[in-house]
Amino acid sequence: MEASGKLLSSRLLSLLKNGQWGQDDVVKLFKALVKEFNGRNEDFHTWMMRILHQVEIHKISVSDLTSNEKKIVDHVEEKINNIVKNIDEKTLDEIVEEIRKQADIDEEMMAQVKDIVSSVSECLSDSTAPHLQGIKESLFKLCKSAEKTIENKPRVTQMVSWCILVLSKSSRLVQVGTGEGKSCIVAMFAAYQAMMGNTPDIISSSPVLAERDAKEWFSFYKRLNITVDANIDKSETELKKCYECQVVYGTTVSFAADWLRQHFLRQDVRPNREFQCVIVDEVDSLMLDKGLEVVYLSTEIPLMESLNAILSEIWLIVNQLKRLDTGEILGPIQLLSQLLSEIITENKNIDQHSIVQMAVDTGIKPIKSSKQMQENMKNVLKQLDNASVDQKVSFLNMLVRNLPEYFFKLYQERPDGTLRRLNEISPADTNKRQEISVLLLGNGKCRVVHFEEDSMDPSLRKKIQKSYQPESAKEQNESRIPGLEDLISGKMQTWFGSALLATKLTLGHEYVLHGDGVAPVDYECTGVVQNNMQWGEGLQQFLEMKHQTKLSNMTLITNFMSNVGLFKKYKNKIYGITGTLGDQTELDMVKKLYNGIDTCKIPSFRQRKLYELEGLVIPEEDEWIRTVCNVVKHQVTSTVYRGPRAALVICETINRAEMFHKTLSETISLDKLKLYVNNNMNNSTITDSTIKAGDVIIATNLAGRGTDLKVSESVNEAGGLFVVQTFLPLNVRVEQQAFGRTARQGSPGSAQIIMCASHFSDTVKLMMGENTSLTSLHSCPDNLRKQMTKESVFEEAVNHYLTISSSQNHDAMVSALTGLLTTNSSNLEKAKDARNTGVKKRLSGFLKKDIPEITKKEELFSVYLVFLDKIYEDDVFSDQRDVIVSSLHECWGLWLLMYFNEEKSTEKSSLKEQLMLDLLSAKQKLLCKQSPSTMVYYYIRSGNNLREKGHLTESIEMFTKALEDGAYGEIIPLYNRALTTIMKKDIDYIAQALADLEKANKAIDSYKSHLAHILTCVKSSRRDQTTEGDTLLSKQFQMKCMIVDQLKDNIQDAVMKLKRAESRGGNVSLLDKHTIFMAEDSLKRAISRRAISLPETIALVVIEDFIKRGEIKQGDVNLAEKFALLYAEDNTKRAERRGGDVNLAERLILLLLEEPIHSSQKILEELIMEYEHIRSLGLDTIFLLDTIFSLRGFLSKIFR
Repeated sequence: MEASGKLLSSRLLSLLKNGQWGQDDVVKLFKALVKEFNGRNEDFHTWMMRILHQVEIHKISVSDLTSNEKKIVDHVEEKINNIVKNIDEKTLDEIVEEIRKQADIDEEMMAQVKDIVSSVSECLSDSTAPHLQGIKESLFKLCKSAEKTIENKPRVTQMVSWCILVLSKSSRLVQVGTGEGKSCIVAMFAAYQAMMGNTPDIISSSPVLAERDAKEWFSFYKRLNITVDANIDKSETELKKCYECQVVYGTTVSFAADWLRQHFLRQDVRPNREFQCVIVDEVDSLMLDKGLEVVYLSTEIPLMESLNAILSEIWLIVNQLKRLDTGEILGPIQLLSQLLSEIITENKNIDQHSIVQMAVDTGIKPIKSSKQMQENMKNVLKQLDNASVDQKVSFLNMLVRNLPEYFFKLYQERPDGTLRRLNEISPADTNKRQEISVLLLGNGKCRVVHFEEDSMDPSLRKKIQKSYQPESAKEQNESRIPGLEDLISGKMQTWFGSALLATKLTLGHEYVLHGDGVAPVDYECTGVVQNNMQWGEGLQQFLEMKHQTKLSNMTLITNFMSNVGLFKKYKNKIYGITGTLGDQTELDMVKKLYNGIDTCKIPSFRQRKLYELEGLVIPEEDEWIRTVCNVVKHQVTSTVYRGPRAALVICETINRAEMFHKTLSETISLDKLKLYVNNNMNNSTITDSTIKAGDVIIATNLAGRGTDLKVSESVNEAGGLFVVQTFLPLNVRVEQQAFGRTARQGSPGSAQIIMCASHFSDTVKLMMGENTSLTSLHSCPDNLRKQMTKESVFEEAVNHYLTISSSQNHDAMVSALTGLLTTNSSNLEKAKDARNTGVKKRLSGFLKKDIPEITKKEELFSVYLVFLDKIYEDDVFSDQRDVIVSSLHECWGLWLLMYFNEEKSTEKSSLKEQLMLDLLSAKQKLLCKQSPSTMVYYYIRSGNNLREKGHLTESIEMFTKALEDGAYGEIIPLYNRALTTIMKKDIDYIAQALADLEKANKAIDSYKSHLAHILTCVKSSRRDQTTEGDTLLSKQFQMKCMIVDQLKDNIQDAVMKLKRAESRGGNVSLLDKHTIFMAEDSLKRAISRRAISLPETIALVVIEDFIKRGEIKQGDVNLAEKFALLYAEDNTKRAERRGGDVNLAERLILLLLEEPIHSSQKILEELIMEYEHIRSLGLDTIFLLDTIFSLRGFLSKIFR
C-alpha cells in the first residue's frame, strides 16, 4: 500500500512547526532526500515517509544532518540510521556545559561539581577508594550503597544533581526530568544530611509514595547505619518512635498534622525533632499549586450540628429559584399577598385600616359594614390574590403613595419563556427607591424577579433569619466571642453564595461521590480525588444535600498550618526536586516567597526525543470530539512506515474522559481501551502493566504528575507513546507533566494538544480579545481550505516530478513546498499567551493578597498557642483543664471565623491585640465559671466534670445554667441534671429527677421533629424525584433516631421506676455506665418485640459483644478505633483457624447471611459514630435504676 501525498505534506509541515527545523532547512532536507531516492526501485512516498518518521520520533535536528559547510550530508538515510542506533549517555563534560549555559550559575561551584563527579566516577568499579576524602568520600559511599539497592550505578546526572544540592549554601530547587531517577537523588542527599548530623524530612506528593520510598530505600539507609521511617497512618506511640529516626518520609499533610498534634492537642509525638532540613519531591506542585492548602485536625464542635436546619432551608429556597436563558433569576413561588404582607409589616408608616380602605377603593373588597372595615390586614391581602391584573395595579399604585420608598415593576411570562413588562408603579422621584420586580403568575401567585445574584441575598436571607430569631430579645452579648445568633447573622450571605455555587458545580467535574459522601477533585492540576478534604462555608453540606448522601457538620477550624507555613519553618534549608520548575514568572515568585532560594535545571542523561506536534484549536465541540478520536485511531493503527503505537488521552474532567471512552469504544476494542480517572479505584492494570501496541488509556490529570507508564518495545519502535492533551492546561508545568509521560529515558514519543475553543475559560477568552476568540477562531475553516489548496498544489507537483524528473518539474515541486511551508501563527499560541498572562495575574495575587492573608492567620494562631501554653502552665485550671481548653478552642474558632475576614484592612498588630484582649476576657469568665459566649457546651462539660469529681451541687448548678442560657438542645442538660440529682439524693430528689426526665422525654420528640424537618427540606429540594428506596441521608437520620429512641427507652424505664419508688415511699439505686450500654437494653427490648431488621439485630449483637470483650469502661473514648482493632484481630484469628478452608455448612451460612452481614457492618459504623457524637455533645454517661423499698418509707407515704 502506497502512502499518500497528503501524509507527506503533513510530515514536512510537522518538521517545520514542531522540530528544530526552519523553512529553508526543511526544503534542503527534502531536496537531499529526492536526490538520494533517484534510481531506487521502491515507492517514493513510502520511502520518504519512513525516513521522515525516523527524523521525527528520534527528534533529529538539522545540525545532526549538516556538514561544516551547512549543507545536508550525503547518504542521509545512512546518517539517520546511525543516529537512531546511538543510545550513548551524555558525558560529564556535556552535562556540565549544558548547565553552564543557564543564567545565574556559580562557575566555581560547577568546577567543584565536575571535579567531585569525575574523581568518584573513576573509582566506582572498585570496592573501596581510600584516597578519596570529604565530599568525594561521602559520594563514593552513597553510590556504592545505592548500587546494591537499585542494582545499577547512579548515573552521572544523578551524581551532578547530588553535588549541586550538597554544595548549595542555602535552599535549592533542581529540575530533574521525568524518569531520570529522582528518588535515588533524594535518598542519597537525605543520607548525606544524616551523615552530617542533621535530621532531614522528606516530603513526597502522596502517602503511597512516601511509604513506598521509605520501604524501597530501607536497605540503602541500613547499610549506612541510618535509621528511616514514614510518618503515615501511625498511632501516637508509633509516631514518637518514627520521629526518633534520622530520616523521616511523609507528606505535607502528615508533617503539618503531627506538628499540630504536638503543639495544639499536646500529644507527645515529635517532642525533640527540629525543622532542620526538608527535601521536597514534586516541589513545584506543593509550593505553587498547593501552597495555600491548609492542614487542620478535625475536632467535634457540638455547635455546628445545630446549623444543619438553616442550611437545609437555604438549600430548599435556592432550589426553588429559576434561571431564565435571558439571565434573570426568578425567586421562589409565593402568593402576592404574602410578598406584600412582608413589605408592609416591615414599615410602620402604614396601618391596617389604610390597607382595608385601599382594597375597598380598588374594588377588591366590597363595602358591607363598618365592622368589616376592622378586618385583619392579612385577610384583606389574601383577597388580592384573586383580583384581576388591573385591580392589582390599582392597589399597588395606592400602596406606593403610602410607601414612597418602594416602586414596583410588574411582568408576565411570554410563551417562549421571556418576560414582558406590564407596568411600572412608582412615585415621581425614583431615586434611592427600593425596586421590586414581580412576575405575576396564575392563581394569585408570583415570583420576585432578580437581575443579579447579589440582589437575591437580602430578600431570601430575611425568610430564613426570621425563623431563627430568639422568641424574646435577649440581652446583648457583651463578649466579643460570638455565639450561635452572631454566627447565623454574620454568615448567612456567605452560605447563600455557597448554596448557589453548589447548584452550578457538576458531578464528575469538580467533585465525585465517594464512600458515603462527596469528595472534591483537583481536576486542574493532579486529577486526584481528595478524599480527606472538604469544602468550607457550607458548600460541602449543600453538595451532600444535592445528592442526599450522609450529611456532615460544618467544620469550625481551630488549628491549621499551610504548606507555605510548613516550608518556612525550615528557613534556608529547603531542597526540592521536580520534573517541572515552570517558567520564569513562577520561578521569580518562588524566589520572592522563599528568600535566598536558587534553582537549576539538570539535563537528561540521554537526549530527550519528545516530538510535539502542532496543537489544534477546534471551534465547535462535535468537531473537536471527531478530531481527537481520528487522531487517536490513526496513531494506534499501523501504516506502511510504522507499526501501531499506543495513546494516552488526557481530559480535563472525569465526565469528558468517560465521554471519549464511550465514543472510542465504537471503533476500538474494549480490551484495548482503559479508563484512568479515579485514584479510589484499582488502577494496577494500567500503572503496573506494560502498555502494548494499540492500547488507548483515557485519563484525567491523574495520569500526569508522578505516573510511570511502562511501554513495550514494539510501541517504542513505532514511535513511542502518543499523548493527546484535550484541553488548555492550567499552566506550563501541568502541560509539561502530561507530556512527561512519554519519551522517557531516551525512548521516543510524541504529544499534541487538541482543544475546543468553546471550553476556554471566560478569563482566557477575555485576554485573547473578542476578535481572536470569536472572529479568528471561527475562521479556522477558511484557513484550513487555504492550507488544503497548498497541499494539493504540492502533491500535484510531486506527482509531475515522479512522472517526468526534469529540472523544471523539480523546481516547481520545490517552489510548491516553499509555499506549503509558509504558515501563520496558530490560535493555540494565542490561547497559551492568554493563559500565561492569567498565570502572571494569579501569581501576583498569590503574593500580594493570598500569602499575606494566610500569614496573618497563622500569626494569630501563634498568639492563641502562646495563650494556650499559659493555660496549661496555670495550676488554677488543673481541675477542669480539659473542659476549659475545649471551650477556649470553640471560642477561638468562632472568633477567627467571624472577625478575620471582617478585619481584612486592620493592621496585624491591632488584630493580635484584639484577639489577646478577647481571650483574656474569655479566660476571666471561665475563672468565674461562666461561659465566654452564648454557647452552653461549657456548662454541660463542666457539669459532667464536677459530677465525676463528686461536686454534685456545683454540677447541678452548671446544668441549670446550660438550660437557662441555651435555646438549643435541652435533652442532655436535663438528663444529666436528673442523673446528678439522683446521685445527690436530696429531699424530694425523686420529684426533681422525674420532672427533668419527663421534659427530656418531650424534648426528644422535638428533636426527632427537627430531624424530620431537615430531611423534608432536603428531599423537597431535589429536582429529579427519581430516587428509589432509602437514601444515605435518610439512613443516617434513621440511625440518629435509633440512638435517641434508645435514650428515650432508657428515660421511660427510669421514669417508671422513679414513679414506682415515689408511690411506695421508696428510693432508687443507680448504676452509671458508658453511653454505648444503651444498645444492650435496646437490643433486648427490640428483639422481644421483633421491632428491628436482621442487619440491625446482627449489628446490636456485635456491639453487645464489643462491650463485653472490649471491656468498655466509663470515660472510654475513641470507640471506633478500639472497635476496628478488636475485630481486625478477630478476622485474623478466624482466617488462621480456617487455614483457608471453609466447610460446606459454614459456606452455606455465610452465603445466606452475606447481605445482612454487609448491611450490619454499615449499621455498626454508623452506630459507633453516633455514640461518639452524642458523647461529644455531653451525654457521656447513662444510668440504670433499681427501686429500693422499705417498710418505713411505705408507711410514711401512706400516713403523710
